[in-house]
Amino acid sequence: MENGGNIWSTSLRIMKKEIIYVLAYCAMIVVFLMIEEKMENTSASSIALTFASAMLAIPAHLSVLSRLSTADAMRELQSKSPRYIGSFVFRTIVLGAISGAPILALVIFLSANNWGRTSLIATAVLALLLLAALVFAKWGTMLPAIVMQSDRTFAAAGRRGRMSFFYSFPRLLVSFGLLSVVQILAIAAAANMLGAGDSYFPAAGGFDFGLLLSAMIGTAISSYQIVMTAVILSRSYLRAENAANGRDLVAVEAI
Repeated sequence: MENGGNIWSTSLRIMKKEIIYVLAYCAMIVVFLMIEEKMENTSASSIALTFASAMLAIPAHLSVLSRLSTADAMRELQSKSPRYIGSFVFRTIVLGAISGAPILALVIFLSANNWGRTSLIATAVLALLLLAALVFAKWGTMLPAIVMQSDRTFAAAGRRGRMSFFYSFPRLLVSFGLLSVVQILAIAAAANMLGAGDSYFPAAGGFDFGLLLSAMIGTAISSYQIVMTAVILSRSYLRAENAANGRDLVAVEAI
């Protein structure tokens, strides 16, 4: 049960502990990107990426919430709720859709007012990161609730969100915001240094190993981001449940 230390060190410890899931996630994302390029089909991107993220997020949640080993905890969860992965993925997609829907309206409004492409993209990305932090701070505890087999409804998640909002929101800004910026900068720097192109399989033939290494760097940072988000949401869940049951709050660790 990884519930001591700040979110940075705890997330790193969980990544080391669950290294098999981290490597599997990174491999899945890179392979998916190659397949997507070959098939020239992006219709299933959101679901596939969310599924891969869930395969890492669930063990990370269990590392915080369960005293069992991750493998034992997942076997027990599977026996009690065989469809828990589908439920986890579905709710993650719903939370993402709630975060993204207002951004679409914002983009349409700004485009109608002749905003430049760069300004439009920057504003939309910043607004999305802020709104995602708000949405997950409010309702994100439904994800650890699935792992704990407790009430995962929006009403219950909303109640927990009210109790833990000021713990989770600023930390989710770090996870969604700061780490996303770090990821973008790291990928750009790596692509520039390695001379990466925009295709794994260039028209001239061969394979772009620079793009592959850049993608691997991006997925490594993304895996840390997923684990950190799971740590924040699981601790928010524990704090809210403890408060609701009259127990002492889980200590608020310093960032």
